[in-house]
Amino acid sequence: MTSAQFHNVWLPLQDRFYRVAFHLMEDRFDAEDVVQDLYVKLWNMRDMLDFVNSPVSYGIMMTRNLCIDRIRKRQPLEETNENIESGQETDAFVLSYESLAVLHEAVNKLPPGQRTVLKKRIFEGKSNSEIADELNVRELNVRVQMSLAKKRLKKMLKDEND
Repeated sequence: MTSAQFHNVWLPLQDRFYRVAFHLMEDRFDAEDVVQDLYVKLWNMRDMLDFVNSPVSYGIMMTRNLCIDRIRKRQPLEETNENIESGQETDAFVLSYESLAVLHEAVNKLPPGQRTVLKKRIFEGKSNSEIADELNVRELNVRVQMSLAKKRLKKMLKDEND
């Protein structure tokens, strides 16, 4: 892949990768670092990128993996091993894992239309018009489905905490 091809294909996707990284890292600076690491990694393997069928999906997968690696490095290995051996995990880890599991379960309980729109918006970073075009529906329908999905998620998560 030439430098021009790389710039034309991969650089326009930077915002999507940043949104995924920010969603996972919950910190602007960490997300920016992840995206920078992603582009270094992509540049170093540019000769193999010609074989990638979906740059968006491939980039999101790599972004997700880089985020997971960074999160794992935050907690020293010795502390992790001690916690596992003693059966005591940190409260923050347990809470974040439980929260993620509850959120994942709640998203999966959404009606198919709402779940699809929400995932395309958050994980794929698509705009309402892109989602509407892809699903062959009106943009207004996408906005309504997104609004309903958010309301339903809030209610499910609130009910879970009560």
